[in-house]
Amino acid sequence: MNYSFRKKNKIVKYIVIHYTGMKSLKLAYKKLSDYGSNVSAHYLISRNGTIFNLLCPKYKAWHAGKSKWKNDTNLNEYSIGIELENKGHEYGYTNYTNTQYISLKKLIKFLKINFQIKEKNIIFHSDIAPNRKKDPGEKFFIKKIEIKRYNNKKIKKKISIYKMLQIYGFHYSYVKKYKKLCIIAVKRSLNYKQINSSQSNKFKKDFYNLLFN
Repeated sequence: MNYSFRKKNKIVKYIVIHYTGMKSLKLAYKKLSDYGSNVSAHYLISRNGTIFNLLCPKYKAWHAGKSKWKNDTNLNEYSIGIELENKGHEYGYTNYTNTQYISLKKLIKFLKINFQIKEKNIIFHSDIAPNRKKDPGEKFFIKKIEIKRYNNKKIKKKISIYKMLQIYGFHYSYVKKYKKLCIIAVKRSLNYKQINSSQSNKFKKDFYNLLFN
């Protein structure tokens, strides 16, 4: 099992949701437990809802990789990684099961209480690395675990896509360098079926409604 010790001045404040992106649960479990894989996660949830606690959250798992979110970099330092069994876009992306959502909801409730994690800090792998990652993807519906990530008051003045991407949480360097990929990541979180970087009026409206209420 790969892990590191968290630095004393780094506190856990994020939960990062992933998919395994592997052909089977057995292969995913083996990779996440293998010292030679250079990856690990704190939790793995199978399609039948079984929760595997692979690593104590007090230790730093190697799940986020090179990552940025808001003003933080290297999200491994600040986060708990949860992997959902799913073959992913490479091997046959499928819907998540109801039992996975039920187990994930229970697990997140437990982690929220024990680590005082706010709902706005429950994020996706594609959020923190839009230039590299697609998971958990457009077939993951966060409403099914009753999490509301954004609770901003509506604003009357016109707001640019660039500004909305920053309010969403993307690190400023990602918005500057990977604007189109950030838009694609947002469309995945909005559960769009057609994933591209176009900025239609519908997308702008949907994005605004995601951020403000």
